[in-house]
Amino acid sequence: MTLTIGIPTYNRKDLLQIMAESLYESALSAAYNIRVYDDKSTEYGMEELKKIFPDAVSININKTNLKADKNMYKMYYDFIHNTNDEYFFNADSDIIFKKDWLVKSMELIKKTKGVLSLFNTSCHAVYKEFDDELVLKKILGAAGVLFTRERLKELLKYFCSMEMIKAFDWQWSEYFNGNNIPVFCVKHSLIQHIGYTGQNTGYVFDFGKNYKIETIKHGQIINDIFEKYIDNIRELELKRHKINLENDKKNMEKEALENSIGYHIKCCFILTIKLLITKKIYNALKSMLKRTRNGVKKPRKKSNLKTLFQ
Repeated sequence: MTLTIGIPTYNRKDLLQIMAESLYESALSAAYNIRVYDDKSTEYGMEELKKIFPDAVSININKTNLKADKNMYKMYYDFIHNTNDEYFFNADSDIIFKKDWLVKSMELIKKTKGVLSLFNTSCHAVYKEFDDELVLKKILGAAGVLFTRERLKELLKYFCSMEMIKAFDWQWSEYFNGNNIPVFCVKHSLIQHIGYTGQNTGYVFDFGKNYKIETIKHGQIINDIFEKYIDNIRELELKRHKINLENDKKNMEKEALENSIGYHIKCCFILTIKLLITKKIYNALKSMLKRTRNGVKKPRKKSNLKTLFQ
């Protein structure tokens, strides 16, 4: 049994280093191949990625920034077409691992049809209990999902072009559930999310339920992330409050203007002018139409056009 650990990366070097340390400190009991898929980061390049993942069998750097969903598709495509590994684990650059995550996930995948998330977040609701260890969900996020080769091969047969890809994890979740392939999730998270921003989450903190902290180091990491998250939320709230105050001021000024006597006089004047112009145009057209019907061609007074808008 051989596992690909696919790691999509884009900047956030501090979180990536924490993730790598946690991965290497876990019990990597099965044969594995680390494959990195960088989405044209600006904070680091090939040499730094080699230092962070010294045993990576491949490090792929995109020529252009594909964004998260299409980079995910590229990982799956590369796994099917360029490897012979039996399993694919969709890692992420902002997660930490329980010590036994790999051993436990390899036991649990046997209960499924080849799709298992190790990350139980309340952002994706449970629709059915399976047993004491697993639940079923309609939607999974890609980070932390373990696939069999068969499942990803089937997926790429259906999603045969990168142009089809939008919110890819939502797309493949719906595909599997619609084709009698339930998507399973652990009750007790085997990984924890430590990122507080992302392309698809904004400032939503996606937290793994029932994750047991095993070391003081991991506890401190999670504490530090919460602190940064709260600071960012406060900053965001202050910006929103400032925008709301500015909008309230504009609305008050507009309301005061609309209630002023001068504003109403101006509106009445404009309305009167519009009505007078409309009436003159109507009368002129009516007169011209009447002459045409009667076959009478009377020379128009030179002053007609001048007086029309007077």
